[in-house]
Amino acid sequence: MKSLYSIILFLIFLIIPATMMKAADEQFLEILHQIAASKMVTFDIASVVNSKVFEDTDSTAGLIIIADDGRYFAQFKNDLYLFDGRCLWEISSQNRQAAKRCPEEGEKFTNRLSFLKSLESHFRISPIHRNKEYQLFSKNKDDANLPDSLIVFIDSAGSKLSRIEYYDLNGDLNRVYILSQKISDTADSKFFEVTLPDSMEVIILP
Repeated sequence: MKSLYSIILFLIFLIIPATMMKAADEQFLEILHQIAASKMVTFDIASVVNSKVFEDTDSTAGLIIIADDGRYFAQFKNDLYLFDGRCLWEISSQNRQAAKRCPEEGEKFTNRLSFLKSLESHFRISPIHRNKEYQLFSKNKDDANLPDSLIVFIDSAGSKLSRIEYYDLNGDLNRVYILSQKISDTADSKFFEVTLPDSMEVIILP
């Protein structure tokens, strides 16, 4: 009888932690699924970049909006980065200049942080501390637009992303703090429409 009791107790200690770990991963995956399934997601962020070459730190706050069809809007201070579904725009209100490039048909578009909308599609997930911290590895090492790997943190409530860390192509450490996150069931097209003043210079890039 004691042997049977010992076996049952041993199985309980095996099953409960495994169930808890699975539930923790499911909670993280649910956050990613909600973002990926939304028609539009909006992030208020603070970005900190530590430059290895220049040995300095640059920080900025910004707004990122990503639609489910790939359209993208990002605003940092006086600079606007936009993909309207056809062309890429980099607009500087300070310099009164806009650069426009229209990718060829079939050319893949990935702008800064646009991968936030579909992390699970682009990256393989590996837990560091379940329900807190995960490391993601790029599924396509040939895609230079994506970091090879990144670390994703979720908030203490386990309800949203809180921070992302990765190294860019220059070897600089990027920390992106997600201050707020809004998931929408409709995509507001006004964010992805380009309206420029007549006085702004437009440069067409190849």
